[in-house]
Amino acid sequence: MSALWESESFRRVAGNVWRPGGTALTARALEVCRERCGLAPGQLVLDLGCGCGATVELLHKAGYRVLGLDRQVQPDAVSLAGQCNSQIIQADMARLPLAANCAGGLVCECVLSLLADPVAFLLQCLRVLRPGGVLLFSDLTRREPGLRANSAVPCNSGGLAACKKAPSEERQVFSDQQEKGSSCMDGARPADLWAQHLQQAGFKIVHYEDHSRALVELAARMVWYGDSGSESKGGSGGCSCIASGGGRKYGYGLWIAQKEKA
Repeated sequence: MSALWESESFRRVAGNVWRPGGTALTARALEVCRERCGLAPGQLVLDLGCGCGATVELLHKAGYRVLGLDRQVQPDAVSLAGQCNSQIIQADMARLPLAANCAGGLVCECVLSLLADPVAFLLQCLRVLRPGGVLLFSDLTRREPGLRANSAVPCNSGGLAACKKAPSEERQVFSDQQEKGSSCMDGARPADLWAQHLQQAGFKIVHYEDHSRALVELAARMVWYGDSGSESKGGSGGCSCIASGGGRKYGYGLWIAQKEKA
């Protein structure tokens, strides 16, 4: 199964920004990071899963020192980073080759849904952030009626607090789904389960916004430009950022989360 971002039709629609909302949403989130968490220009910010480098360029223009990481380094990203006096390195997102407390900020857009164990990755994020550092995280969400973190796996009683006591059980359903496929749709989770993952890793959630409209707009552009294969990819569990497919409904969320200050 090939990833959506590898298809010519998706790149024709999305350009070099492979996620809903584009760089406008990233810029909006950076404003929140500055205002609420003190992510000042001059600090080192890592773009995890940097793709073609659009966010690397945005961060550079905002005054940050930037390092981009991706499992598959794109030539466009290397070229753009060279123009921005930044660097791109090849790295497995499940094993970040970075020193502890090295970064003031992390950007993680449409990456966690591709990983079988998002909590393990978030623990690594916490490790590389300096105390008080901030994580900008956005990804696909599941929006079927009644589907919540607490209902994905029975938590007996006690709601969210009870689920927190059994993290390996309550997250296993979605991890199993992701491992069976290779797409962001397979790894999408309800917004409250994403929040739970952040808290389980040790982050404090500072801010949340629902940007499902941006996902709908991206899907509409794909239909408008004739990506007739998007519906079938969604139905079979392929990597397609459409708003629904295979009986599921999808949305898009943005979280700003912070590591505890020293």
